Amino acid sequence: MTTVALIDTAHWHVPLYLDALEKADVQIVGVSDPTGTTCQSLAQRFHTRCFATCEELLNEVRPELAFVFGRHVDMPQTANLLLDRDIPFAIEKPCGLRAADVRRLAEKAFSKRAFVAIPFIFRLSDTWRIIRNGQVSVKFDHASFRFIAGPPSRYERASTPWMLNREVSGGGPLINVGVHLIDLFLVLSGSEVVAVTAFSTSHINNLSIEDFITVTLQCASGAVGIIECGYTFPSSAQQQREFTFSLRAGDRFLRSVEKGIEVIHDGPAGVVREFKPAEFETDLYYSDFVEHVLAALQENSPTCADFRDATGVLEVVEAAYKSAAEGGRLIRLHV
Repeated sequence: MTTVALIDTAHWHVPLYLDALEKADVQIVGVSDPTGTTCQSLAQRFHTRCFATCEELLNEVRPELAFVFGRHVDMPQTANLLLDRDIPFAIEKPCGLRAADVRRLAEKAFSKRAFVAIPFIFRLSDTWRIIRNGQVSVKFDHASFRFIAGPPSRYERASTPWMLNREVSGGGPLINVGVHLIDLFLVLSGSEVVAVTAFSTSHINNLSIEDFITVTLQCASGAVGIIECGYTFPSSAQQQREFTFSLRAGDRFLRSVEKGIEVIHDGPAGVVREFKPAEFETDLYYSDFVEHVLAALQENSPTCADFRDATGVLEVVEAAYKSAAEGGRLIRLHV
């Protein structure tokens, strides 16, 4: 049985982990929550102890694995605490506000050969599997991804109002949900991003974070990517968000359709259209992530993503925010 700590649990993703943790062969040995809003209920659910801070928890118990949540601005400090104590952990994205901070974490984790996992959950999804089609990379010619989540008020209802403060969260939908799409594009494209442009708007809710942003990525290979994300979808329990995409990869054109992905390509007798069933409800993949992390720890195998991946994603996020702040100016990377 693996002993597990839940760190800084005032985070809207925490409930997505809990059922999988209850079913797994683990013992929750402590929960920390500086806000005091979630700790008691989680401690009761898992019959464990509640702590005000991560430091207090680690001074009392030594878990074999930690799942880290919390505010984006606090993530590097928490990660450093766990790295210094050689405790394996999974940490929510984006892992920090700046690529430089996460790059330092990546270097430290690499030097210590630390176990770190980040839930870039599209790497565990049907979308990932079908687009890859058994290949290591698919070498996009072009790709467009669109992820429009519910309004900012949902973070207030989830007792995480800090998500609406740019100084604490780092931004809005791009650094929150757009990072999944950037990661998907970076890993599957087979080429590094060399230039970024972006436009954003915050006129709907008049917050310090953006309501909607569109980002264009230029790859060294010549491929182009477009990522759109926002907090503008009229969300309900029945339909929480819009996730759609289309892309060309070699001789295949793929696009999201109802309950799956349509794969279109030329065949001997003309155009062939194939339907591949796919689960687009991204919340469901967090249980898969929990199972993946526990198996990787047990088997001493690589995790689906680590700080090096998060660094590359945040480099693009920073470039996009800079471009948007400067009226869509072209920002070059890796030059």
